[in-house]
Amino acid sequence: MKKAFAILMLLGLLLAMLAPLARAEENTGVTTDEMSSILEQSTLLVQLKQKVAQIQYRYTLLEDNLASAEENLKEAIDAINNLNVIIANLDEQIKDTNRQILNVKSQKESNNMELQSLQEEVKDLEQQMEEEKQIVSGLMTLLYMKRGIYYTEEGVNPVKVLASSGSVSETLQEITYLNTIAKEAKSHIETVTQLSVQLAETWDEIHTKQDELDLSDSKLSGELINLETERNHQIEILDETVAEQSILEAMLGSADDREGDLSSEIRIYQSNIEMLEKKLSDSSALLSEDQKAVIAQIQSDMSLQFSVTDASSNLELDWPVSPGKGLTAFFHDSAYQATFGVDHYALDIRANQGTEILAPAEGIVQSVVYDPQSTRYAYITIAHRMGVMTLYGHISAPAVAIGDYVTRGQLVGYSGASPGSVGSGARTTGPHLHFEVWQDGIRVDPLKYLPLEELNLEDVPAEYMSQVQAALEGQIVDLQNDLN
Repeated sequence: MKKAFAILMLLGLLLAMLAPLARAEENTGVTTDEMSSILEQSTLLVQLKQKVAQIQYRYTLLEDNLASAEENLKEAIDAINNLNVIIANLDEQIKDTNRQILNVKSQKESNNMELQSLQEEVKDLEQQMEEEKQIVSGLMTLLYMKRGIYYTEEGVNPVKVLASSGSVSETLQEITYLNTIAKEAKSHIETVTQLSVQLAETWDEIHTKQDELDLSDSKLSGELINLETERNHQIEILDETVAEQSILEAMLGSADDREGDLSSEIRIYQSNIEMLEKKLSDSSALLSEDQKAVIAQIQSDMSLQFSVTDASSNLELDWPVSPGKGLTAFFHDSAYQATFGVDHYALDIRANQGTEILAPAEGIVQSVVYDPQSTRYAYITIAHRMGVMTLYGHISAPAVAIGDYVTRGQLVGYSGASPGSVGSGARTTGPHLHFEVWQDGIRVDPLKYLPLEELNLEDVPAEYMSQVQAALEGQIVDLQNDLN
């Protein structure tokens, strides 16, 4: 709109200046029609020079960006190599943990067999103990009944011995027998006690070992889960980095063609400029000084309408999803880097899972990376005019295919990023759209291409507030003009 308004102003200026040129006709040999032709050629010459400046700017931008893109590609390749080393180490740790788990399970199985064997021994031992108890019980009964005949609390009672019905010799033999039985009973009691202690110690040892093996098995299983989770996380990051590498390689691969196209455009425009300059040079000899001054003023006024800002003007993009819910991360966002440990080359636009993603401008679908059975990072890229490409990350489903031509506002896919959902990838904490803009092979701040007045003011970075204010003021002026 600004450019169209500027062109209308210039046309009005030309019409206003034709009057003095017509009056000057009587002092020269140039007709009004010839004078109009000279003016048109002068105007066209300025426009061609402006166009060349734009193309040269883009050519310079492309060459500058190529160095950055190559550096980014090198960093991506280094990151991929590093991730492959990390994943290989995790694979080895997983293998080692699995071996340890198998070893523990083998020990548990062996321990269970020992436990079963011990349980059999326990049964035998319990039977043996029962038999020993019966023997001891019989001996103790005999001792209890017989020892009272000859013994008191102090020991053998001589009076009881002499009072015995048998001979002294027989009585002493009987006492000796009773002492032997007492010793035998004591021996059996000691055997039963030792068997009980041994059984308890063995039982405790095996159960303690079983508890230790169970704890070790549980700990190793937890470590295995953590290792496998970390491995899957690193693989998802690897997938995203490989995707970035593919985009960079595609950009760099087409850079030569873009440089050739821009160089060809510059040559064509330069040729036309030289032709027009020669024509105007031949015609200038027929003009009066006043006419030359007017044409010079027109050229000067047109040049004032053109600046480096025009040469660097961006392709205007619409928001792919409404920014009304706010932005969760900005380009080169320090908070994002603190959370995930990597730089952020995009805008994260808050959007519900499954929100429609609309093409911000016409273009050709360059890539669709999506697996409906996987949570790995899914994305779409679209190539637009003026060396611009856009990327939509964490998509839950695409609505286009590679090679499709899309128009501004056309549905291209659906947003995602809910952790663990299809296409979400590794680095996400909630549903949103990850939106990147690439300019001539390098990622740039998407806010430079989007209408900032659609943002909530609290979401606008400080460096963009002046642009938002100017846009809002322009809207107010337009409304006032409509009311008038």
